[in-house]
Amino acid sequence: MSQPGVLLDRDGTIIVDSGYVGSVDRVEFIDGSIAAIAALNRAGIPVAVVTNQAGVARGYYGIADVEQVHKHMIAEMARHGAHVDLWLFCPYHPDGIVEAFARRSADRKPGPGMALAAAEALDLDLSASWVVGDSPADVGLARAVGAKPLHVGPPGSAVMGVDTFPDLAAAVRFILGGDTAPAPEQQKAPKFPAAKFHRADSYGGAYVAELARAFATVDLEQVSRAAKILNAAYDRDSAVFACGNGGSASIANHLQCDHVKGVRNGTGVTTRVQSLSTNVELFSAIANDLGYEHVFEYQLQSQARPGDVLIVISSSGRSPNIVRALDWAAAHEMPTIALTGFAGGPARRRAEVSIHVDSANYGVVEDAHQACMHLLAQYVRQSRMTPDAVVSQTF
Repeated sequence: MSQPGVLLDRDGTIIVDSGYVGSVDRVEFIDGSIAAIAALNRAGIPVAVVTNQAGVARGYYGIADVEQVHKHMIAEMARHGAHVDLWLFCPYHPDGIVEAFARRSADRKPGPGMALAAAEALDLDLSASWVVGDSPADVGLARAVGAKPLHVGPPGSAVMGVDTFPDLAAAVRFILGGDTAPAPEQQKAPKFPAAKFHRADSYGGAYVAELARAFATVDLEQVSRAAKILNAAYDRDSAVFACGNGGSASIANHLQCDHVKGVRNGTGVTTRVQSLSTNVELFSAIANDLGYEHVFEYQLQSQARPGDVLIVISSSGRSPNIVRALDWAAAHEMPTIALTGFAGGPARRRAEVSIHVDSANYGVVEDAHQACMHLLAQYVRQSRMTPDAVVSQTF
């Protein structure tokens, strides 16, 4: 029978992250980390290390260097009665300069590859396991495979919605039942940008980092629930309505394209998906005669039926026309899905499924919403194809 295990990040969790640790002389164990691993060993809980090692792809060191570091760590831990059952690392990075490793990989966190490999090798039940690490990528990995994320790091580095501990020793005490989780910090998403940038390339790097941080806060279980709602709607030939304002309107319109045209490609499934943001004549007539807060609700009153689905996209989650549409849909037996950002507003609380992006930057929130829209459409499409068709089709 499968068992729970603990998947540990390496740099910043077990050893000090001094930046691309590729040689034995740079290995410095964090206080208490070896003893924490030994405690897991005594409890009979399998331990795997899952670490991104982009330094290989970037040419800073080689595969043999990573293995030598791990050999040194194994010996040092053994001296103190601790061991790791499985060591896994990902040497790939799409921006690498070493040709053999300059590519994307599902093994690179937050991709699920290393966790799935650990589960197979150690017979782990990932839904009962923990992923412990110091970065949003570790949280993303946990969410990608349904494990429990635990964050370690100094005050102020916490990932919202995730239990955070000062170090691995404290996290392991929690896993073993000796400690309770600390009270979550009441904090807002970090402001971005927090200072003026003088170069576009610097801003670009910071923007990508913020986007990665924000996307790692998305609860992928909510994405899974949304996919089930959509597939069930298509099975019973129900309609799906989408709506949003401004940039979110364009995502709603794009959603219609991807679910009507994209999902059908290679599946033959004909879906009835409509964006309520796209008909300017009807939209403006309702806004002019009844008020802008009615533009989506009024259309639903005429076209929606019980069992149809409503997807709302709203960065703030506070737009009156979005909230009214959600309330009307819920009152008329329509499953509802909300994509929100910032604090989420009433939309986040009132939707049946809430896909929330923890960011206070409109561009970042909308980029993450666009990615969620795409991954939902592509998941639904491939879920209705044969394995051979998935391999042969372009997504």
